Amino acid sequence: MSTSEHYEALFFDLQREIGPLGPLTTTGIVGFSAGGPVSILGVPGKNVYVTCELSLYQEQIPNTAGERYEFLTELPLEERDAQILLTELGNLSMEARLGHGHTVDVSPVCEIPGVKVVRLQQRASCTTEDGNFGVLEVCMVAQDAV
Repeated sequence: MSTSEHYEALFFDLQREIGPLGPLTTTGIVGFSAGGPVSILGVPGKNVYVTCELSLYQEQIPNTAGERYEFLTELPLEERDAQILLTELGNLSMEARLGHGHTVDVSPVCEIPGVKVVRLQQRASCTTEDGNFGVLEVCMVAQDAV
Protein backbone atom coordinates (compact mmCIF):
# COMPACT_ATOMS: atom_id res chain seq x y z
CA MET A 1 0.00 0.00 0.00
CA SER A 2 1.35 3.42 -0.92
CA THR A 3 1.74 6.24 1.58
CA SER A 4 -1.08 8.21 -0.02
CA GLU A 5 -3.40 5.16 0.11
CA HIS A 6 -2.46 4.64 3.76
CA TYR A 7 -3.48 8.18 4.71
CA GLU A 8 -6.59 8.16 2.52
CA ALA A 9 -7.80 5.12 4.49
CA LEU A 10 -6.74 6.44 7.90
CA PHE A 11 -8.18 9.93 7.47
CA PHE A 12 -11.31 9.02 5.44
CA ASP A 13 -13.85 8.93 8.31
CA LEU A 14 -12.00 11.63 10.26
CA GLN A 15 -12.36 14.14 7.44
CA ARG A 16 -16.13 13.67 7.43
CA GLU A 17 -16.08 14.95 11.03
CA ILE A 18 -13.42 17.68 10.95
CA GLY A 19 -13.58 18.78 7.31
CA PRO A 20 -11.22 18.15 4.41
CA LEU A 21 -7.52 18.39 5.10
CA GLY A 22 -5.61 20.95 3.07
CA PRO A 23 -3.23 19.92 0.29
CA LEU A 24 -0.06 21.32 1.89
CA THR A 25 2.03 19.47 4.46
CA THR A 26 3.90 21.59 7.02
CA THR A 27 7.28 20.05 7.74
CA GLY A 28 10.76 21.11 8.74
CA ILE A 29 14.02 21.31 6.83
CA VAL A 30 15.22 18.58 9.17
CA GLY A 31 12.77 15.69 9.24
CA PHE A 32 11.18 14.18 12.35
CA SER A 33 13.32 11.04 12.17
CA ALA A 34 16.43 13.26 12.37
CA GLY A 35 15.16 15.34 15.32
CA GLY A 36 13.09 17.93 13.48
CA PRO A 37 9.38 18.73 13.78
CA VAL A 38 6.69 16.22 12.84
CA SER A 39 4.89 16.77 9.53
CA ILE A 40 1.31 17.99 9.89
CA LEU A 41 -1.73 18.66 7.75
CA GLY A 42 -4.36 21.23 8.63
CA VAL A 43 -8.00 21.94 7.90
CA PRO A 44 -8.04 25.31 6.07
CA GLY A 45 -9.60 28.08 8.13
CA LYS A 46 -9.63 26.06 11.36
CA ASN A 47 -7.20 25.35 14.19
CA VAL A 48 -7.28 21.64 13.36
CA TYR A 49 -4.02 19.80 12.74
CA VAL A 50 -3.09 16.15 12.36
CA THR A 51 0.30 14.48 12.11
CA CYS A 52 0.99 12.64 8.89
CA GLU A 53 4.05 10.44 9.31
CA LEU A 54 4.13 8.81 12.75
CA SER A 55 2.05 5.73 11.91
CA LEU A 56 4.56 4.77 9.22
CA TYR A 57 7.45 4.43 11.69
CA GLN A 58 8.07 0.85 12.77
CA GLU A 59 9.83 2.37 15.81
CA GLN A 60 6.56 3.77 17.13
CA ILE A 61 5.22 1.77 20.07
CA PRO A 62 1.66 0.70 19.21
CA ASN A 63 -1.04 2.33 21.31
CA THR A 64 -3.07 0.43 23.90
CA ALA A 65 -5.48 -0.64 21.13
CA GLY A 66 -2.58 -2.25 19.25
CA GLU A 67 -2.45 0.43 16.55
CA ARG A 68 0.29 2.58 15.10
CA TYR A 69 -1.19 6.05 15.05
CA GLU A 70 -1.22 9.77 14.39
CA PHE A 71 -2.19 12.66 16.66
CA LEU A 72 -4.94 15.23 16.05
CA THR A 73 -5.50 18.52 17.84
CA GLU A 74 -8.47 20.86 17.68
CA LEU A 75 -7.12 23.01 20.50
CA PRO A 76 -7.12 26.77 19.89
CA LEU A 77 -3.45 26.80 18.87
CA GLU A 78 -1.63 28.50 16.04
CA GLU A 79 -0.04 26.13 13.55
CA ARG A 80 3.49 26.53 14.97
CA ASP A 81 2.37 25.77 18.55
CA ALA A 82 0.32 22.80 17.35
CA GLN A 83 3.37 21.45 15.54
CA ILE A 84 5.52 21.85 18.67
CA LEU A 85 2.96 20.02 20.82
CA LEU A 86 2.44 17.23 18.29
CA THR A 87 6.19 16.82 17.79
CA GLU A 88 6.73 16.30 21.53
CA LEU A 89 3.89 13.77 21.66
CA GLY A 90 5.31 12.10 18.55
CA ASN A 91 8.66 11.75 20.29
CA LEU A 92 6.93 10.25 23.32
CA SER A 93 5.07 7.77 21.09
CA MET A 94 8.45 6.28 20.14
CA GLU A 95 9.25 5.65 23.82
CA ALA A 96 5.98 4.86 25.63
CA ARG A 97 2.71 3.01 25.04
CA LEU A 98 0.00 5.67 24.91
CA GLY A 99 -3.72 5.28 24.49
CA HIS A 100 -7.29 6.42 25.00
CA GLY A 101 -7.81 8.15 28.34
CA HIS A 102 -4.12 8.65 29.07
CA THR A 103 -3.00 12.03 30.38
CA VAL A 104 0.39 13.51 29.60
CA ASP A 105 2.13 16.37 31.41
CA VAL A 106 3.72 18.23 28.51
CA SER A 107 4.82 21.28 30.52
CA PRO A 108 8.47 20.18 30.92
CA VAL A 109 9.00 19.96 27.14
CA CYS A 110 6.38 22.26 25.67
CA GLU A 111 6.32 25.93 26.67
CA ILE A 112 2.97 26.88 25.14
CA PRO A 113 0.96 29.22 27.39
CA GLY A 114 -1.99 27.41 28.95
CA VAL A 115 -0.93 23.96 27.77
CA LYS A 116 0.28 21.85 30.67
CA VAL A 117 -1.54 18.52 30.75
CA VAL A 118 -3.33 16.89 27.82
CA ARG A 119 -5.63 13.88 27.61
CA LEU A 120 -5.67 11.48 24.67
CA GLN A 121 -8.91 10.23 23.12
CA GLN A 122 -9.31 7.61 20.42
CA ARG A 123 -10.76 9.48 17.46
CA ALA A 124 -10.39 7.13 14.48
CA SER A 125 -9.29 3.61 13.62
CA CYS A 126 -8.84 1.61 10.45
CA THR A 127 -7.44 -1.70 9.34
CA THR A 128 -5.51 -2.04 6.09
CA GLU A 129 -3.42 -4.78 4.56
CA ASP A 130 -0.49 -3.28 6.49
CA GLY A 131 -2.10 -3.51 9.95
CA ASN A 132 -4.18 -1.56 12.44
CA PHE A 133 -3.91 2.21 12.58
CA GLY A 134 -5.56 5.00 14.52
CA VAL A 135 -5.74 8.67 15.41
CA LEU A 136 -5.54 9.91 19.00
CA GLU A 137 -6.98 13.35 19.67
CA VAL A 138 -5.05 15.63 22.01
CA CYS A 139 -7.48 17.35 24.40
CA MET A 140 -6.90 19.95 27.08
CA VAL A 141 -7.26 18.96 30.72
CA ALA A 142 -8.81 21.70 32.86
CA GLN A 143 -6.19 23.16 35.15
CA ASP A 144 -8.36 22.66 38.23
CA ALA A 145 -8.49 18.93 37.37
CA VAL A 146 -4.69 18.62 37.50
